[in-house]
Amino acid sequence: MKIPRTINDPVQFLFWSLDEIYPVAVGLIWGIWFDQLLLGMFLGWMAIRVYRRFRDRHPDGHLSHRLYWLGFYFVKARTLPNPYVRVFYPSRK
Repeated sequence: MKIPRTINDPVQFLFWSLDEIYPVAVGLIWGIWFDQLLLGMFLGWMAIRVYRRFRDRHPDGHLSHRLYWLGFYFVKARTLPNPYVRVFYPSRK
């Protein structure tokens, strides 16, 4: 049985990983919506370049950690506390 070597790599679509497709898709939708297709595609391409630089300089999961810390990453889980609560006091029983 042959084991794939890239099992932990992100999903690829043509030349881009899946997380890089989102800015292009948003730029494309924005461009179609406002009848500025080339401008939308250009902005999406520039967003990919900025995101790649950010992603390559920081460790994996840094963006989701930063979004959580700023309060934009809402998860209904018991293990994640409210991101706006910065100080935890011991409970009085």
